[in-house]
Amino acid sequence: MAIDPVVLLAEELRIAEHALHIACKTDRNALLGRSGEEICDLTTRIKELSTEIVETQPTSALGASVLVRMAAERLPFAYAAYTKHFYEIAGRLDEGQRVLADLVWLRAMRTALTGGLCGKDGVRIAPLVRLAIEGARQPIVVYRAVAAAEDAAQPHADAAIH
Repeated sequence: MAIDPVVLLAEELRIAEHALHIACKTDRNALLGRSGEEICDLTTRIKELSTEIVETQPTSALGASVLVRMAAERLPFAYAAYTKHFYEIAGRLDEGQRVLADLVWLRAMRTALTGGLCGKDGVRIAPLVRLAIEGARQPIVVYRAVAAAEDAAQPHADAAIH
């Protein structure tokens, strides 16, 4: 089974942000605009990845948890109680737990964010929450394998030899 595309994009984003942090820390002249090509390239890459994440639907609860965490990180400090709840939901989604109450809360938050809660920040966060809801509501597929009759008999034959 393929890994959730949101998880891959989030990891690429984390790596690019870390590289930008290192580049800014080590090359003070680049921040002054003298040799900032690397920093410009990294910021462009971060913007592209951020846009791609907002346009990519997660295929699992794990991908949904990444988006819920991203939404929590973007909430203003004044909404810390909501941030805590977002992180709790993300933790449950990380463990594969999809709780109906969490989905209901996320839907209510998406509506509130779209309606103006948190102002412009809320409008930017709402698409992440919408995608997280889509990922969390994906059905879980369980694969079961049935051993053929001759394969099932094989281990007993090997045990008799030893």
